[in-house]
Amino acid sequence: MMPIFLITNLTKNISKLDLIGIILGHVIFAIAITQLADWSWLKNLMPNEDRERLLNGYNWKDLLVDAAIISVVLGLLFLIISIFL
Repeated sequence: MMPIFLITNLTKNISKLDLIGIILGHVIFAIAITQLADWSWLKNLMPNEDRERLLNGYNWKDLLVDAAIISVVLGLLFLIISIFL
């Protein structure tokens, strides 16, 4: 029960400008760390044959699962944002 009071107390002290700044800061950090990180090791994770077999075995059910995961993550993000607005 205590975390609910902490969230409601925080929402009284934070402005919309603060929330926008926090979200934009996270987005800028995510873009920067993606550009700065060395992703060349990813191609060495699996051999070409396994990678091709994996991509050929990807079907519409896998696409639905991926879409559902993205939807849940976006829904949680919008829920958190709506608490503060």
